[in-house]
Amino acid sequence: MCGRFVVARERDDLAELFEIENLEVPASIVSYNIAPTQSVPIVVEREIDGMPSRELHPARWGLLPSFAKDLSGPPLFNARIETALEKPSFKEAVLHKRCVVPASGYFEWSKSDKTPLYIHPPEGMLGFAGIYWWWRDPQKTQTDPSRWVLTCSMLTKDSAPNLSEIHDRNPVMLSPDSLAAWMAPDFETTPELLVALSRESDMVANELEFFEVSRAVGSVSNNSPELILPI
Repeated sequence: MCGRFVVARERDDLAELFEIENLEVPASIVSYNIAPTQSVPIVVEREIDGMPSRELHPARWGLLPSFAKDLSGPPLFNARIETALEKPSFKEAVLHKRCVVPASGYFEWSKSDKTPLYIHPPEGMLGFAGIYWWWRDPQKTQTDPSRWVLTCSMLTKDSAPNLSEIHDRNPVMLSPDSLAAWMAPDFETTPELLVALSRESDMVANELEFFEVSRAVGSVSNNSPELILPI
């Protein structure tokens, strides 16, 4: 699973790395301890006048399906890739609302002794396979622009071999080729393609590095560069 992650790059850096044309987030989006229900940047791709255009939007980390009545339920911040096409909460989003969640790295607590670890690429950034949904708040009027809430979730899978000693699951990580396909509006989400995506994720994960970090990361109130320093 993934319950905490890091974006250590500013908006313009993400625009360059992920070839984003339209930026709908603040200039400063750096956060060293992102937790569920907080706002996260997501990359989506749309066709405008027949041409693909990538956009960066802020979304609530914790998908709300159309049938959710309010924000009170547990946040659906992770979706299992093995069952996402079967679950009512995720099915439509997996089929039609795919996104990428940029991350400098993520935190996981080792299953042996609950030691916090920072898992990250040696350089560059990760792109997690995500899904999103526009949820309409039934408590608000038709004329209230805040009635629409953009929400998202990350796909997860059985851990890659090199990460299996840390945790049983990890985020689905996209290679450059699979990232482009995942965001393409005409991409057809099938069980076979999700299996292929899972295999490619293991290849990306094989390049990752990790080390122990401060237990201060356990509190969402802590948010500083020191959280991603080895101890």
